[in-house]
Amino acid sequence: MSIKTQLAATYRELFTYHCYGLGVAALLNILAHLFTHWSIRFRAFVSTSNVSDIDDAEVVLVVPVRFNGSTELVPLDRKYVKEGLMEVEELSFDFRRQRFVYNPAAHAFEKLRFPDKETFETYGKASGHGTEAKQLAAFDRYGLNRVDVPLPAFSALMKEHLVAPFFVFQVFCVMLWMLDEYFYYSLFTLFMLVTFESTVVGQRLRNLKELRSLQTPKQNIYVYRCGKWEQMPGDALLPGDVISIGRPLSDTTSAGGDKVVPADCLLVAGSCIAEEAVLTGESTPQWKSNIGDQLLSESTAKQRLSSKQHKHHILFGGTKILQHTGDKNARIRTPDGGCLAVVLRTGFETAQGRLMRTILFSTERVTANNAEAGLFIAFLLLFALSAAYYVLVNGLQDPTRSRFKLILNCIMIVTSVIPPELPMELSLAVNASLLALARKKVFCTEPFRIPFAGKVEVCCFDKTGTLTSDHLLLEGLVGDPEPRPPPPPGSSPAREGGGSEGGSRGAGKGKDRERRVTFREAPEELVPDGEAGANKGPDEDELADPALVKDPRRFGPRATLVLAACHSLVQVATGESGGSAGGGSSVATEVVGDPLEKAALESVGWTFVGSNGGADVSLSPEKLVRATLLHRFHFSSHLKRMSAMLRVEDDTPGLSGSSPYSYGGATAAAQSATASGGGASGPQHVVVAKGAPEVLKGLLASVPPDYDSQYKRYAAEGARVIALAHKALPADLDAATLRSMPREAVESKLNFVGFAIFQCPLKPESEPALAALAASSHQLVMITGDAPLTACYAASRVHIVTRPVLVLGHVEEDKGHAGGDTQGAKEAGTEDDSAFCWSSPDESVRLPFSRDWDDMLRVASEYDLAVSGDALAHATAVGVASQLIPLCQVFARVSPDQKELVVNTLRAQGFVTLMCGDGTNDVGGLKAAHVGVALLSASESAAKRAAAKKAANKKDGKAVATTASGAGGPRGKAAPGTGPGGKRTAGQELLARARAANQPITPRMEAMARMMDNMENSAMSGMDGDMPMLKPGDASMASPFTAKAVSVLPCTDIIKQGRCTLVTTVQMFKILGLTCLSTAYSLSVLYLQGVKLSDTQATVSGMLSAAQFLFISQAKPLETMSPVRPHPTIFNPYFFGSLLGQFGVHLGLLIYFYRLSLGSMPDSERLSSESEFKPNLVNTVCYLVQAVVQMMTFAVNYVGHPFNTSIVENRNLFNSLRISAAFLFVVAAELVPGLNSSFGMVPIPHHIKVQLVGLSFGAFLLTWHLERILRALFPAPVPPPKGYQSYTADLRRLGLTEGAAEKKNK
Repeated sequence: MSIKTQLAATYRELFTYHCYGLGVAALLNILAHLFTHWSIRFRAFVSTSNVSDIDDAEVVLVVPVRFNGSTELVPLDRKYVKEGLMEVEELSFDFRRQRFVYNPAAHAFEKLRFPDKETFETYGKASGHGTEAKQLAAFDRYGLNRVDVPLPAFSALMKEHLVAPFFVFQVFCVMLWMLDEYFYYSLFTLFMLVTFESTVVGQRLRNLKELRSLQTPKQNIYVYRCGKWEQMPGDALLPGDVISIGRPLSDTTSAGGDKVVPADCLLVAGSCIAEEAVLTGESTPQWKSNIGDQLLSESTAKQRLSSKQHKHHILFGGTKILQHTGDKNARIRTPDGGCLAVVLRTGFETAQGRLMRTILFSTERVTANNAEAGLFIAFLLLFALSAAYYVLVNGLQDPTRSRFKLILNCIMIVTSVIPPELPMELSLAVNASLLALARKKVFCTEPFRIPFAGKVEVCCFDKTGTLTSDHLLLEGLVGDPEPRPPPPPGSSPAREGGGSEGGSRGAGKGKDRERRVTFREAPEELVPDGEAGANKGPDEDELADPALVKDPRRFGPRATLVLAACHSLVQVATGESGGSAGGGSSVATEVVGDPLEKAALESVGWTFVGSNGGADVSLSPEKLVRATLLHRFHFSSHLKRMSAMLRVEDDTPGLSGSSPYSYGGATAAAQSATASGGGASGPQHVVVAKGAPEVLKGLLASVPPDYDSQYKRYAAEGARVIALAHKALPADLDAATLRSMPREAVESKLNFVGFAIFQCPLKPESEPALAALAASSHQLVMITGDAPLTACYAASRVHIVTRPVLVLGHVEEDKGHAGGDTQGAKEAGTEDDSAFCWSSPDESVRLPFSRDWDDMLRVASEYDLAVSGDALAHATAVGVASQLIPLCQVFARVSPDQKELVVNTLRAQGFVTLMCGDGTNDVGGLKAAHVGVALLSASESAAKRAAAKKAANKKDGKAVATTASGAGGPRGKAAPGTGPGGKRTAGQELLARARAANQPITPRMEAMARMMDNMENSAMSGMDGDMPMLKPGDASMASPFTAKAVSVLPCTDIIKQGRCTLVTTVQMFKILGLTCLSTAYSLSVLYLQGVKLSDTQATVSGMLSAAQFLFISQAKPLETMSPVRPHPTIFNPYFFGSLLGQFGVHLGLLIYFYRLSLGSMPDSERLSSESEFKPNLVNTVCYLVQAVVQMMTFAVNYVGHPFNTSIVENRNLFNSLRISAAFLFVVAAELVPGLNSSFGMVPIPHHIKVQLVGLSFGAFLLTWHLERILRALFPAPVPPPKGYQSYTADLRRLGLTEGAAEKKNK
């Protein structure tokens, strides 16, 4: 060889190496760029450096707390703001719609402070921003009042998905296949990948659009600035602004007549009725009073505003104002008669903004590309690297082999461990479950959370509206000091005069006069007035419990007055009800408010007459007693009571002396002497009060000796017990004097008049659903805002509490101070542990609370535990909540924030949690849980309105049909009917426009009109049915799962489907793992020996594999959940033992037949690794063995009972395996020789045929038994039924394990 030739070869080799080097450098550069998208910390490492001085900083690395999303790198904003006459530089950054400002004194960033914790005196003197300079300074500091959910472009989201690690790897694999001249297959795979990602991006955009639709438009509002009122858009509001707010006088606003509160505001003058469903999920309107009561005394005026304690003074952003009453004597008079308010918070710091932040950022999204898949791939990579190394070493020994092809083959072996169809196969299983849940009216916005449902260990439930009905029923009265005698036979019930909605419903309908009296488990059959039910004496419950007075006609007058007039009910307009006798239109109204208060008013038979702008009045059934509201002290969650001052006018004929509604018992004569006017004609002033029994106890003039025992007895039976109290006031006081009386004076020395016993019955599906969950190895927990004793009783009926229970509460509860002014004002963590104790419902057991872990574990091993919200706040403050929460079964009187705390703590302890709730107050818990299930069901009142609307539609349809029969169209056809209220439907409007334009009405046009009417009716029935569409206030706004159901049964469906999906996903991992290991061997050892597949063979194998994956994903869960649980992860001895054991059998089978066929084939027919495919004996036998291995993999690893239907019941998979087995038998036996030749196969010697059939069947039996033996030897761990049993080491150390087991058996 000449020197010139040697130099050319050397240059070519150097050029090749340089090309390889450039390729590697380019690849590393691309990877470095991609890693800046994959890892925020890597981006910070390569693009930034740490600085010691904040003045040199340009960006901030923000690390959120656990379960609140991922780390972000945000720019640091520098700007100059005015502070008085000076301009100072402000350093800040925006993180998830919150602004953080640098505090030089603390050397730390703090959340932007809003003027929401000032004193009441400051707010009472507020006059808004007096100068333009102050306005500009506030605007620079707080920005616009917007709660925006940005909608990114499709291209931006698509870019985010295209640079995801898995997709980049898949594209890399496609490029490798193209280099190996698999062009069509590569392009088809790339098309499928892009289509799949486009579908995911489209779903994300739909979810964001749905969230944006929940935003309410900001309406114009009057703002007091620079000493004058001016109208501004709601976006322009600033904290500190003084505004006028109220319900619009006309229904021309975009909110349909309801004023949407644009920001969090404090009422300074006037009062409002607001609907806070967007925040709490409760449709009950809330009464909002001004801060006038707080300004009456100097001590309360100096008190600082608390959003939780004083929420009855605050209008929260996003809520709707149903009614308002302005104050003409306000310090600043409003121009439109609205209420005077001060803006506290704007933008994402409002209550609605915080809810939006919770929905957007509270937790990480779950995808298929999880860490488990990555670790499994890393395990398979070890085998692939070994196979690639084997090929590389052998290939380099052959100097004639193409180095490019060699390196390409090695890379393809390495990448073969990650099949490009992995995300699509996992998505296939999840999407099949998604459709199965949708058929059961369960909808999921994060599909890859479905497998988490199969791992659930702890199930948490809200109580009211979830486990129990959302309506309360008055069961009776206990402890009434002046019960009336039984009514004479044949007398009419108290309901005769109307009910709580007497002002809005017709009084002539018998159904409206029906009443409910006796309720324990469920309402009895109701009977109209005057029928046999009126003659009925005391029922069985009343005879069995003489202390319980169930008939409202026997309630004492003062107790009746408290139930009828001590409430916050309001009467709101619902629209026009039609023509009146005078030819005009009457406005239909409805009484709305707390279901408990509505049930009480309905039971006693009084009528509530709300008056817009005037005084609220309650009337007795005979309309002879009139109670007019003078002043109301609203219910406060921390005070746990409310009261009202009334003027009572009793016109009962023949009444001598004072009214029994004003004075009671033997003291009436003495008290009437101090009252002016005496007799029936003179109005009397009284105080009516109600609240939690332990709170009212401290306000009574005298406490009955059996006070505690009576209310605790009924509370322990699951009843909601409300204490009632009454006090007479001097009649000579005028209304102004009464309104100026402080609350402490009004609510002192009250007279006890009884306990009202309310029941909230369990839903019939709750007990069987939770029984199924308990029997299938799930811990059950209740998290509710209800009272501890009531919650414990309900929990005992649904298998949450199964042992004697202890409640951790404040010791002052028994002294009448809990929740009152003393205890309620104390901050959590400021008291000693001795202020709290464990007590049984009947107080037969009382144990001191200790934060020592051993003491808590001892108590938990003997009793089921319940914790009140106050005790939980104390445990959180002293740092033992993480230890206490896993030991408890019931959490009562907890706030929405505490619900989220409980769920997050359980997650932090390693429990996979499910949370089920029905209101937006459950949003925090629903988002924090691995599986959040929102129940989307219509309330009872909504169902009644829907039924009434349907009845009106039918009535209107009949009336229109009658009219149309006499006045048809030109062809004698009846015109389409009108809608509710006489309005034209869309179809009628179409025909009317055609007639106005003198167009002929054709049959096609009439058909079009009918179709439009049908579409409108369908839409209305969907909106007005029992299952409402998504709307603000639904917990489904933030929940991954939404069930259109009225019970918790969908939770069992979700868990069953989750177990099915989890089992399917695990077996897919195993099947893909076995396939990848076989592929790595085929591409290495067999590839070097020239063993290849034809295009037809590869296509058939791929089609069968895809079909069988599809059929596996269609497995259905069994109806009954088993106590046996699926393995929650693939990293367990069973999985890897089965995987490696089966691979060993497959590998042995493949090697044996390769060598057997190689020895039976002439050397002349052998192929090299570089040659094209040609049929020979080795290729034929190896193809058949690989096909048998593939079929065995699916048949052996399918998991049926106790989670899914068996392989025989999965007809599609079973038939496909039978067809595959028959096909392989036909080909192996050469029953159709032409078929073999078309597949590129040659005749097989007889001895190989026999061994192929026999050993294949033997391998199937061996792998099948191996799989079953390993399942039995290594079952999935089963969580204990109680949380304390998870701490086996500590229990064993304390010697409690055996004792706990004995108590459980007992």
